[in-house]
Amino acid sequence: MGSAEYVQIKELKAGMKNINAVFIVLEVGPPTLTKEAREVRTLRVADASGAVHLSVWDEAGALLQPGDIVRLTRGYAALWRAALTLYSGKAGDIQKVGEFCMLFNEQVNMSEPQAAPPPPAPPALDAPLKGYARGRAPPRATSRR
Repeated sequence: MGSAEYVQIKELKAGMKNINAVFIVLEVGPPTLTKEAREVRTLRVADASGAVHLSVWDEAGALLQPGDIVRLTRGYAALWRAALTLYSGKAGDIQKVGEFCMLFNEQVNMSEPQAAPPPPAPPALDAPLKGYARGRAPPRATSRR
């Protein structure tokens, strides 16, 4: 993916790498402290195509505010707790490029947890069961002692 090629949020899929995108910050979650004493925050971000969670580490997460327009370069997408999440990663970069003026769509939420698909339906019976008369119960087995 070239440096000038930007991905829309609705096009994101788990496993994508080297993602370049521009979006607006809608919400900044509270910091979570890791065992290594690092802060991670989950932000809700959106562009004109949809919204997604963005996980940001340390200072970058503390500096971003709702309304900031941000450019992500070399990010990646993965599932976290069944929700699509965008990450900046070690090689990634996040830069604030503006404030407030950006068309966005939060109705298409790409981070909405996806339920597992329903199991396939059992195969239909082609013929009625043998030994059963229509409208009558099956004969009972009797036991001898």
